[in-house]
Amino acid sequence: MRHASESQQVNDELKTLIQLQQLDTRILALKIRIDTAPSQLSADEALFKEAQAAFEKAKQNQLAAEKKKKEKEAEIEDIKEKIKKLKTRGAEIKNNKEYQAHLKEIEKNEKDIKIAEDVIMTLMEKLDESQKAVLSENTRISAEKLKLDAAKAEMEKEIAQYSVDLEGLKKERPGIVSKITKDTYNFYMSILRDRRGLAVVKASNEICHGCNLHIPPQMFVEIKTGQEILQCQECRRILYYEQPLSEPTGEPKQ
Repeated sequence: MRHASESQQVNDELKTLIQLQQLDTRILALKIRIDTAPSQLSADEALFKEAQAAFEKAKQNQLAAEKKKKEKEAEIEDIKEKIKKLKTRGAEIKNNKEYQAHLKEIEKNEKDIKIAEDVIMTLMEKLDESQKAVLSENTRISAEKLKLDAAKAEMEKEIAQYSVDLEGLKKERPGIVSKITKDTYNFYMSILRDRRGLAVVKASNEICHGCNLHIPPQMFVEIKTGQEILQCQECRRILYYEQPLSEPTGEPKQ
């Protein structure tokens, strides 16, 4: 059986461990927030990249239409030059058969010009559409860039505040740690590392809140006294009992 002074020491150490765990939980939460804050930009970055891709596609469509239009315009100039030469040769034709063939060749080239001009008209419509798309997507890029920049600024502001809060908590930690023995602290840190940042957990209704498994009744009674540092038999976390506000204390009414 423990002496009163020894029991009080353990009780105080347990209270300090609970306090330390609460502080470390807040520290871990802030670290996670700082580490994961950039991922919050993923949606805004995706929209910005989508706008960039749409702009590039519209720009490529515009360039392709312009290139085809120039090719058709050059094709028409070549055909016109060919017709000009054909007409110049017309005076050299000797018989009607050759003359008819000559006229048909000129007519075919004139039809080719008409076909090319129709293609150019279609290309001009596509070019107009692609130019409007380029302007529209460029405007969209600007809007998404503003949203992304605003989100980045907000994220940086949050990270800066989280960092300030984190440093404040870290400064509190040595004062709490100084209240427990070195062995108890090393014991606590060992569990903290093994159990992903959760070494001290509440026990209620004979259940460990760390692993949600059953605690033997006799052990639960000992945990409720708060006089010893006890571990869950399953997850090895340190257990403590916190009396619910609605639970009777067993003290006589005044």
